This record gives sequence, C-alpha cells and structure tokens, in this order.
Amino acid sequence: MKKYPIFLVLVILTLVILASGCVTDDEANQTKSYSGNNVSFTYNGTWDIANTTAPNAVVAVGDPSTVDARNNPSTFVLIQKPNDTEGKDLEAVYTENYAQLFNNTTNQRISEANITVNNNKAFENVYITNYGGYETQMRAVWVSQNGVIYVILCGTIPNNFEKEQSNFDLVINSFKVL
Repeated sequence: MKKYPIFLVLVILTLVILASGCVTDDEANQTKSYSGNNVSFTYNGTWDIANTTAPNAVVAVGDPSTVDARNNPSTFVLIQKPNDTEGKDLEAVYTENYAQLFNNTTNQRISEANITVNNNKAFENVYITNYGGYETQMRAVWVSQNGVIYVILCGTIPNNFEKEQSNFDLVINSFKVL
C-alpha cells in the first residue's frame, strides 16, 4: 500500500519539474530562412520580414515584439548593398564610410574587428547612433563576395544589445550571396 503513494509522488514531481522549464521550448529554438535578392540567411523564428525604406536595402527582418508607433522594429537586421561599390576594395569602402560616420560627434564607436563571414574576410564595427529618432546600438558587418559589397546591419536599443547577439550571430553566420 505504501509503494503506490511513493510512485504517485514521483510521477507528480516529474511532471512539476518538466512544467517548470527544465525542458527546452521548441518554438524558441525554431528559425526561419530567407532567400531572395541574391542573398540567403537564417533568422530567429519569432521574427518577421520587416518593411524598410533604408537606402540600398536588400531585405530586413525584425522582432515584432519591439515595433514602435511607426511600425518599425527597434530590434532588427538590415541587409544593404551600397551603391557604386561593385569591384571596389572592401577595406577602402569600409574605411571611407566610417571616417564620415564618426566625423559626426553624435555617433560613438564602441569596437572594430576583422572577422570571417562564409569564408570571406569581413570588417565589423559596433557603435551607438541615432537611428530613426532613437538611440540605437549597431553592429555592422561589411563583407564582399563575388566583387559585391554587402552590409549586415544589426541594431537594437543599447540596453538589449548583449542579449540580442545570438540573434545577430544567427544571421551573420548563415549569410550567403547566391
């Protein structure tokens, strides 16, 4: 008679542990893929394709839970293809862009790094700027493939920047030019 209540207690404890979050949530681990406009990448499954009017935009994805009154997400990744850069030296274009950007005293450089994206040399610049009327921390990755330069521009409010790195990494590490 005493074995049955002990078994019941173990079953109940197991159910409580499972319900408490010790099991991973499949939805949180899901991803989506984008393929179009000569690029492809993977992004967070809870994010959506975002409308963008940014100059030279190829595509944008964003976190719909961060959409503002103007229907723009404050956490996003924007892929850009700067005009008149085809066949130009990546480092020269990158250097010229940031010489101009940081000539404006409202933009604050945080860090720079040389990285690799899809086996291609890339340059990364992290900075704080006013983007769309809000202070935004950006992580810009410049990469050239097949003679074409692309910018993977990741942004969010400064307080969320560190926690969004895995979402930014997902796009950057899966980015390919088709």
